[in-house]
Amino acid sequence: MPQADLILLHAPAVYDFRERSILYGPISDMVPSTSVFEMYPMGFVTIGEYLERHGIRTRIHNLAVRMLNNPRLDVERELARFTPKAFGIDLHWMPHCQGAIEVAKLLKRLHPHIPIIFGGFSATIFAEELVAYDCVDYVLRGDSTELPFLQLMRIIKAAQPGQSLSTGFEDVPNLSWKDRSGAVFHNPLSWVPADLNHISLDYQYPMRGAFRDRAFGSYLPFKSWAGYPIVASICSRGCDHNCITCGGSHSAFARHFGRPRTAWRDPELLARDIITAQKHIWGPFFLLNDFLMGGETYACQLIEKLHGHLKNPIGFEFFGPPPGGREAGRELYKLLDKNLPSWSVEISAESHDDAVRAAFGKAHYRTSDLEDTIVDALACGCTRFDLYFMTGIPKQTESSILATGEYVRGLYERVGNDPRLKVFISPMAPFLDVGSRAFDAALAARQTGEKTDYELLAATLEEHRERMLLPSWKQIMNYCSASISSDALVESTYQATYDINQVKQDLGLIDVEQAKATGQRIMQGRDQMRRLDEVLAGTGGIAASHSSEQAAALKALLAEFEQVSKAAPAKKDELSWNFKVSPSHLLHDAGVLLNQEAANIKAALKGELSSAASSYYQPDSEALAE
Repeated sequence: MPQADLILLHAPAVYDFRERSILYGPISDMVPSTSVFEMYPMGFVTIGEYLERHGIRTRIHNLAVRMLNNPRLDVERELARFTPKAFGIDLHWMPHCQGAIEVAKLLKRLHPHIPIIFGGFSATIFAEELVAYDCVDYVLRGDSTELPFLQLMRIIKAAQPGQSLSTGFEDVPNLSWKDRSGAVFHNPLSWVPADLNHISLDYQYPMRGAFRDRAFGSYLPFKSWAGYPIVASICSRGCDHNCITCGGSHSAFARHFGRPRTAWRDPELLARDIITAQKHIWGPFFLLNDFLMGGETYACQLIEKLHGHLKNPIGFEFFGPPPGGREAGRELYKLLDKNLPSWSVEISAESHDDAVRAAFGKAHYRTSDLEDTIVDALACGCTRFDLYFMTGIPKQTESSILATGEYVRGLYERVGNDPRLKVFISPMAPFLDVGSRAFDAALAARQTGEKTDYELLAATLEEHRERMLLPSWKQIMNYCSASISSDALVESTYQATYDINQVKQDLGLIDVEQAKATGQRIMQGRDQMRRLDEVLAGTGGIAASHSSEQAAALKALLAEFEQVSKAAPAKKDELSWNFKVSPSHLLHDAGVLLNQEAANIKAALKGELSSAASSYYQPDSEALAE
C-alpha cells in the first residue's frame, strides 16, 4: 500500500510505560483515556482533513493506543515500516513531554532523513528548547497551524529523494526551524486566523483513513473509544476568561499564541460538523469551550441550527452560570430543551469557596449563583449536570479542601438528591499549566526571588521530562503551592474524593457495590502513597543515589501497586452518558466503507491511492497561494 505523505503520530505519556511502574493515582480519573493519556488532540482531525483537502495524504497513527492494545507490540518494527515524507508529533499537553521526545529520538534513528515536525500548545511555549533537540527538525507554533502545515508539507514533498532541504522555510508563518549549519530561526507568529471557518472537525476523515489504511486501531482516539464513542467539537479558539492556572486563558493566548481575541466558527458550519458526525457516530457529543462567550445571537443561532437534526446526546461546557442573571439562564435552558432531545451541562467551579474561586480568576459568579443555575437547569430538563472541583489552586487550604464533602451533601439536599447532578473532584496534576499566569509568574520569581502562589519544581522542557519518570503523581507534580504543602494536598485530595463518594452512597445516588469499590480504591491509593513515602524516606528521597537493594525495594513496591491496579481498574461509569446505536448509523458507516473500498480499488488500478477528501469543501485561495 502506498505510503502517506505525513503521519501524525501520538505518543504515550511515558514511552516505556510497559516496563515501568508509576503510581499515577487520580490524575487521569476525569478523562476518558487511561493514565497513558492516549487520547490524541482534535488538531489531528482538523489538520489531517485540511491537508487531505489540499492534496497531502495524511495518516493518523495513535501509537499509545497500539501499545496499550498490544502489550507485545514491537514499537521499533512498527515504526520502521513507515516511510512518509514527514512525521508530525503532538506536544499539546505537557504529560506527553517524555514520550513525545523519546518517540522522536527513535524515529530519527530509524529514519534519519525523514523530517520530524512538532506542534501544539506546549510545543509552542517550549519551541526554542524543542527545536534544539537533534531529533526535532521543525516546530509549528500557535493554536492554528493548518495553513502553515500545508505550506511546510508542500516544500518537503517537492524535494527530490535524498535532496537536502534548504529553501522556502523563511516564508512559512509560525515556523521554528534549523538550517544546514544548525542555526535556529523563529519565523513570525503571523498566521493567527480571525475565525475558524477554514477548517472542519470532520470525523469522516479518520473513518475513511481507518478503512483506507486498514488500520482501525491506529485511528482510535483512545483505548475504549469503540465501546464509548464520545466525540468533541469546538466552537472557538481562545478565551474571554483569565483563570490563573489555565494555559488556555485569555492572557496565555495573547502572550504565547499571538491571539488577542477569541476566534469563532460560524454557527452554521459548526452545526453542520455536528450533524454530519452524528450520521456515523452514535455516542454523545461534547462542545468544548463556552459557546455563550460568543453572545446571545451566536448561541441562539447554533441551537436553532441543531433543532430537528440532532438525535445524539450533547453536552455543553459552561465557564460559569449563563450571563445576564438567573432569568436569562432559565430562558437559555428552556431554549435548549425546546430544540434538543438530550442535553447536558458541565461547569468546572474549581471550589465551593467563593474566595478561592475568586483568587483562581472566576470572581464573576458566586456559589449561590452556581446553585441557582443547577436547580434551574435540572428543572428545565437537563439530562445531567456535571460539576467539577479541583485541588491545588491558589489560596486553597487543607481545611477548604476537606470542607468539600459536606458542601456537596448540602448541595444534593438543595436539588432534592437528584441523581442527574454528578459531582467530582480531582487534583491539578500532574502539572501546573505551562504558559498560565501562575506558571509565568513563578518562572519570573525564580529570577527575582519574589513570593508567588507557586514554587516551580520544573521550568524547562527537560526538567518536566525528568519528573514524568518519578514514582508517583505527588513527585511528578511541577509545583508546590504557597497555601498547602504537597503532603497535605495529596492527603486532603484523597479524603475529599472519598467523602464525595460516601455522600453519593449515603444518598443512594450510585450503586452501593460500585460506591464501596470506589471507596476502597480511593483509600487504597492513599495507603499506597503513604507506603511509597516511607520507602522513599528510607532511601534518602527521590533525588538520592539508591543502592541496588534500595532500588529493588522501590521497584518491588511499585510493581505490587501496579498488579493491584490491574486487578481492580478504576471505573469511570459516572463519567459516561447514555446513548444508543440506530440502524442508520450502521448504514452510513457501511456507505463510507463501500465508497472508500471503491476508491481503493480504483486507485490500485491506477497505481495510486486517493485521499477521498471532504466533498463539501473546495481548496481556499489562501492555501493555494504560492
